[in-house]
Amino acid sequence: MIGVVEAFDEFEALEKARATCRVVSKVTPVRERSNFLTMEVGSGRIKPKVIAIMCSQFATIISAGMSMSRCVELVADQTSDKGLKAILTEVADDVSAGHSLATSFENKGGKKLPVLFYETIRAGEQAGTLDQSFQTLHKYYDKTSKTKAKVAQALTYPVFVIVLAIVVVAVVMVAVIPTFKDILSSYSAEMPAITQVLIDASDFMAANILWIVLVLAAVVIGVKLWTKTERGRLAWSTFKLRLPVLGNIIKYSNAAQFANTMSTLLGSGLHMTHAVDVTAKVLDSYVISENVAKMTTKLEEGKRLGESMEGVPFLPRPLIEMASVGEETGSLEETLATMGAFYDDETDRASQKALSKLEPAILIFIAAFAGYIVIALYLAMFSIYSGMG
Repeated sequence: MIGVVEAFDEFEALEKARATCRVVSKVTPVRERSNFLTMEVGSGRIKPKVIAIMCSQFATIISAGMSMSRCVELVADQTSDKGLKAILTEVADDVSAGHSLATSFENKGGKKLPVLFYETIRAGEQAGTLDQSFQTLHKYYDKTSKTKAKVAQALTYPVFVIVLAIVVVAVVMVAVIPTFKDILSSYSAEMPAITQVLIDASDFMAANILWIVLVLAAVVIGVKLWTKTERGRLAWSTFKLRLPVLGNIIKYSNAAQFANTMSTLLGSGLHMTHAVDVTAKVLDSYVISENVAKMTTKLEEGKRLGESMEGVPFLPRPLIEMASVGEETGSLEETLATMGAFYDDETDRASQKALSKLEPAILIFIAAFAGYIVIALYLAMFSIYSGMG
């Protein structure tokens, strides 16, 4: 006889199964398969801003002295995000059954919530400072969401202009130039070299536009598949970090992530080795993340944080030195928080500086392309007029 029961873990499943069947030979976890009809729209990771609001609500309600299951229910009622509401509803049931909040969130949230969230809550539960842990998480994710919003807002205009420029160039080359070519070819005058180059480029694009799109799509898919491999991910991550302008932005961003995450986890009471392990999973850069994960071995050998950071490529030197100073003075948490704020500002400044150079470059490219077309057409017209004369 085969049956299915809904339970928190295998032990609870075994108890429920024995209630209906005296002999249970095997308990196997079953994953619910989603299909097109039951699939939730936007069921990916929960946004930092939503997590920040939830953590603020938890910190306030827990301070009021309510039971944990009731706290989760209240937060679920106040949450407008459908994905988070579903998680909280299931978490409330698990907590009511006597399970810990961190484990319930981890089981029901999975990859939708970050590992930093789970580990900070777990540390707060063990230390009896859960309200402070949620307050710390609120500050962390509020800061993260604001930083990401600033970067997204700054990138919106340049991305729009680049896409518009690509579309305009494609339309001009495929649709507009052929029309002028038909007009110019009706005259027997010889075309100037600059005009002929433009016409030849237009002919090539018009005749091979499908192949051009297919090749570009194949390149994009190929790069995507390559970066799924271990070697490809490391190579692509290293390449981005070595780029002239973007590389600095990525370095500063990951330095801020490292410092802010370590400060948050150490402030929540996590052991240094555990905090580094969790931080490695939070970092955006794969190559930095992999090297930070290797720091745990050095820490277990008895080395200090600053010494362990020496072997991590692309981490800024000032961050390593300040971490060593913070350890020596006994103020590592505060020092890392200060460095996190510093590199958040550096990331913002580097982004603004890059964008201030990118916008004029795009405009110059568009102006140069438009000027080239105008000159090519005018020279062709002059050639026709001189031939008629």
